[in-house]
Amino acid sequence: MRRFIPILSFIVQGIVLCLGCFVGTGFAANFTDKSIGISIDLDDELVKQKNWRGYRVFSSADNAASVFIKPVPDFSLYHLREDLKGGGFDDVGSIDLVVTGTEQNAQVSSGSGVMVPVKGRIGEYKIRGVFSGFSGFDDQGFFVIAAARPDYWNDWNQRIKTMFDSIQFIKIDYSEMITNWYNRLTGKSLVPKIPAAQGQQAPQPINLCSNGTVADEKPASTQPATPQQQTVWNGLAWVTVPVVPIPRPPARWLIESIRGKPTLVIRQGPRPEKFSLEMEGDQLYMSGKPVSISENTLCQ
Repeated sequence: MRRFIPILSFIVQGIVLCLGCFVGTGFAANFTDKSIGISIDLDDELVKQKNWRGYRVFSSADNAASVFIKPVPDFSLYHLREDLKGGGFDDVGSIDLVVTGTEQNAQVSSGSGVMVPVKGRIGEYKIRGVFSGFSGFDDQGFFVIAAARPDYWNDWNQRIKTMFDSIQFIKIDYSEMITNWYNRLTGKSLVPKIPAAQGQQAPQPINLCSNGTVADEKPASTQPATPQQQTVWNGLAWVTVPVVPIPRPPARWLIESIRGKPTLVIRQGPRPEKFSLEMEGDQLYMSGKPVSISENTLCQ
């Protein structure tokens, strides 16, 4: 049996942990999240739980049913469909899910989606559910999965369908995400965790100042450079004069959202450098490469 894509395995693991252990924090009803661009009318019996590993989690008080919503920007709906054709996901001793019906297109304006019914065993629970992926025209992307224990499925089947029918794309507001990244990176020195090859210099840090500039590292040598000279015609004769270097303005940095992902943009010259940003726990990744964060003193 072919496996789902790795992201689906994380979603399934989320169900294992959430079907029986989260404590409610408030009633759900309509759920709108401008950070991922989704609006969904959740069943009134579902209660909002604490976020778990990037999931927005909702469960019934008796833990009979749960809904998970996770942003997945810029994912490929085509590749998701291809993976779902595999038929299921199995992990001996903890997860055993199979597709139980035909893949369906999710009806949603300003985008597209796919839905597939699943059943199986997750941890100690047997479940039935629906897995879906949605991709919007304005870079919205998210997975929604709803699951119920089999003895409650008849009670929740139509209610789950009603929730899926209510899903709408909304315009994404990136301001909170961008502000959070500014707060995290301002005044910091970012150094790639890449060992220098023999004969090569160590990776240079990127020093981000609060005024939006990038501070250069202090030169290793304090010896004054030999002044350069050039010969020019002054109208009467050729004379040698010193060359006055024009100082290059410092590079500037900003945070932008590019295809739904936070991106560090450094502008100096005609082509800006762009680094996608991601945090896994306390580890920062820039364009997929680990980076250390420390305070810098060059901006003071």
